[in-house]
Amino acid sequence: SDVLRPAKRSPSWRTGTLYSKYEVAYMQRYFRYGTLMLLCLLSFLYFMDGEAAGKIHAEDFSYQNIALGDSEEALRAKWGEPDVQNEQVIWGIHLKTFTYGDVVVSSSAATRKIVDINLIGEKYRLRKDVHYGTTSSYLMKVYGKAPRQFLDGHTCYVYAHPEHPRTRLILNLDAENGALASARITMLPLTDEEADE
Repeated sequence: SDVLRPAKRSPSWRTGTLYSKYEVAYMQRYFRYGTLMLLCLLSFLYFMDGEAAGKIHAEDFSYQNIALGDSEEALRAKWGEPDVQNEQVIWGIHLKTFTYGDVVVSSSAATRKIVDINLIGEKYRLRKDVHYGTTSSYLMKVYGKAPRQFLDGHTCYVYAHPEHPRTRLILNLDAENGALASARITMLPLTDEEADE
């Protein structure tokens, strides 16, 4: 009697087709937990897909701690003296330009506030490591979908600030492979119609 004997199985184990009410209850419980886990996983993947689809953020309208609307004094305090300083007129707006390597920052001569940041070299880095040569598909993942536009001789994506529609991020694409060539953050007019307003 000290010998261990296998436990007696219910008829359901012998037939393979019938289940006791306890077995059914366990299966229902595991089915519910499995379904709940699957729904949680699907919700998580849906959320991640939403993140992957990209979205524009307020931080996309600044570069290395300089944002549109900052003063010339703030620019010099953070970046130092420019390599070159010039003046130009765009859409009838008198601008002062400050060149720092491959980055050209423009301010309004009237207000002395930053109105344009042009990233024209190959060394710039934007959010989520967006840089010169980044593919169009990765740009979509970071910033979201946008129709291609033709602006100033370039095919580009234009993204508006979520709260200030005239503040825009312009991503200029290479004509041959559609990869990122240059980027511009601006609150200047983009068309004749906007300049006339």
